[in-house]
Amino acid sequence: MATVNALAPESVNALAPESRSNSNPYIDSLMRKALQDYPFLSQHKPVVITNARQGEGFAQTYDPEETGRPMGDGTFSRPKELPMGQLGIEIYRPDAFTHHDLVGEVMHVDPYAREISDKLAKTWSPEQLKNLREHALDYDATLAEGRPETDAIRNATDSALRGYVVGQWPEKINESFGYQPVQRALLESLKSYTKTGKR
Repeated sequence: MATVNALAPESVNALAPESRSNSNPYIDSLMRKALQDYPFLSQHKPVVITNARQGEGFAQTYDPEETGRPMGDGTFSRPKELPMGQLGIEIYRPDAFTHHDLVGEVMHVDPYAREISDKLAKTWSPEQLKNLREHALDYDATLAEGRPETDAIRNATDSALRGYVVGQWPEKINESFGYQPVQRALLESLKSYTKTGKR
């Protein structure tokens, strides 16, 4: 496990070994495992850094054009080590962050994962929504930001996707949803896509 440098986050581009002069063994291993188990990742080419300076939770994902939140001094929260124009992932807890978690972060921005999430969100029964509110930490976190419940349900649905597709939830919780055939078909389609790169 690599030591996190609190002053100079280490980074690596997933598919540019020639640029690894500042190579981080933890990130190299993480990317190798992720690309092996989830070939769809190769189309995203994320730049990944570890950074213990800030952050709640495990990681923060930045879309290629996302600057992050304003810091009040004219700068933004997106680390300079994550170039604009590329998908960036900042890992706060490398001791607990696995290659499955990395894939879960990329699913936030993957167009097919977004499509499946949007479709799944429209199929929840009242009982499943109640279960989602109880188990998805993203639901309460979104509401705490002052955002509407529609955003909270969308983020909670993303949690359910990751829980099923990359195992971020215990199987007991996945089973508690009692997924209907149409829902299971959506989830299995996404799982297959992450492992083959093909829709």
